[in-house]
Amino acid sequence: MKRILFIIAVMAAFVTTDASAQDFDLKKLLNKVSSSDSTKNSGGALSNLLGQLSNVLKPTDITGVWEYNGPAVKFKSDNLLMQAGGAAAGTTIKNKIEPYYKRAGLDKTVLTIEKDSTFVMSFKKGKLSGQIESGEDGTMVFRFKALGKINIGKMNASVSKLQGNKLQLTFDVSKLMKIVNAVASVSGSSSLQGLNKILQSYDGLEAGFELKKTKALPNDK
Repeated sequence: MKRILFIIAVMAAFVTTDASAQDFDLKKLLNKVSSSDSTKNSGGALSNLLGQLSNVLKPTDITGVWEYNGPAVKFKSDNLLMQAGGAAAGTTIKNKIEPYYKRAGLDKTVLTIEKDSTFVMSFKKGKLSGQIESGEDGTMVFRFKALGKINIGKMNASVSKLQGNKLQLTFDVSKLMKIVNAVASVSGSSSLQGLNKILQSYDGLEAGFELKKTKALPNDK
């Protein structure tokens, strides 16, 4: 047990000295390890914790050029997913909203993320830009600007890497609609009330983009 606590303490020292890293809740981790130790499974608990930490993405982990590969949806909890009808619900929702994405020109989305965590999100007409920061609970914060000047605000995003060099980027539905409406106003697209109605009909839903990496920046891992 002492050895496990020592390893976690060392990990905490490294993480907390990196200003760009996520906040490290050592107390919470110690409680998890202590609980697992009582069931004589502390080694497995530590492995799980290490895995969780290694899966938390930072803006510098997703540099490169990412192109639209389809809509993405995510339920904020497994319970909500089951209430919505299981994993098949996600596919159903994506099929419903895809025509609206095409109508708004979102199917031409290209996201370029630089090493300094600045980004440009380009569409068929117009683009948004800004800065990405690490958020809480493994999220990222996108600070959006239209035309490089007009603040749209900051938006928390859930970001995860998928197989096949793909990235899933999802926002709270109300936040996504801000992006969609900003793009629609530039592209001259018709009202997208239908998209909003579909997304709002599911509690605890996030929506956004599935993107595929098409170009790495120099020295990208």
